[in-house]
Amino acid sequence: MQAASLRTFFTSQLKGKNGKLKAVLLDQHFVAGIGNRYSDEILWYAQLNPRRKASELNWYEAGSLYQSIKYILQQAIQSGGYMDRPFFAGDNLTGGYKEKLKVHGRQGKPCPRCGTPIAEEKIASRRTSYCPGCQH
Repeated sequence: MQAASLRTFFTSQLKGKNGKLKAVLLDQHFVAGIGNRYSDEILWYAQLNPRRKASELNWYEAGSLYQSIKYILQQAIQSGGYMDRPFFAGDNLTGGYKEKLKVHGRQGKPCPRCGTPIAEEKIASRRTSYCPGCQH
């Protein structure tokens, strides 16, 4: 499938999702491989509030979300993913994405984009970090 048709398909699938963006991203039947940390980073990069309903995104916002998913997952793969601890002593190939997190686990610290303190709340039964200043 061509990139433009994948984006169109993704956007059309969002229209049928009435849940909050955070919950939709965590749904492994919708997009596999996005966990809690990555969903926070994807939504921050796309400047979308995790409480917004997926079905309410306009074409531009859905495209931004699509591009953000691709970008964040590529960055995570290139950095060895997120890991709390290395697999073994001296492991410097895995877990590098932990150092690149912009919002997840940074409650109260300034947003790297706008300086507003990062907020944290439970959404979809998961701890969710986001910037109330630049994520609309």
